[in-house]
Amino acid sequence: MQILESMDYWFWSPLLFWVGLYFWFYRVSYPTYLKKQMKKGHKWAFVPEWKGYWFVLDVVWTLLAALASVLPVAWGLVKLGDLPWFYGFASVPLFLLLGLVLCGMAKRRTGELFQSAYFLEYRKVRYETEIKGNFRSEADVHNRTIWSFTKKLKNAEAHGRLWKYVNAMAKTKKIPPDVYAETTYV
Repeated sequence: MQILESMDYWFWSPLLFWVGLYFWFYRVSYPTYLKKQMKKGHKWAFVPEWKGYWFVLDVVWTLLAALASVLPVAWGLVKLGDLPWFYGFASVPLFLLLGLVLCGMAKRRTGELFQSAYFLEYRKVRYETEIKGNFRSEADVHNRTIWSFTKKLKNAEAHGRLWKYVNAMAKTKKIPPDVYAETTYV
């Protein structure tokens, strides 16, 4: 096969498929994971407006990355061993398993990002209620946090800045002074 003869020059190119697949799971198809977390009762899960069949596209992209990765395996079998090239297709289940693991890692990372953003908002709401002297129950603070968090994320999504806003919220180190004092001088 001519494609296997030219494989010496582009042996590592399927790695680009895997990097792209990771970012697909992390930045594009994450609403499926967040919707599942919301059904489980996690308050930090915010499902943005999305249309499409993300699960089908996840499977298609994972299958394409696995098939692209079969070519270097077939090349290695022909180059290093005396086995026929089509034995490389035996590695497809391993690559599909790798895609499944990659999907889980990327979507879990997205969930952690949204969860960190939620708890920043929780700390802000808790600080605002305590600074005013209105000590509220934990349920009231959670409800106020959910309302405020959802309102801010919907506004950011409407302006096309959802990812920028969530990243900024999750990575911020701004902690209200009273919360900092409580955690340091216990």
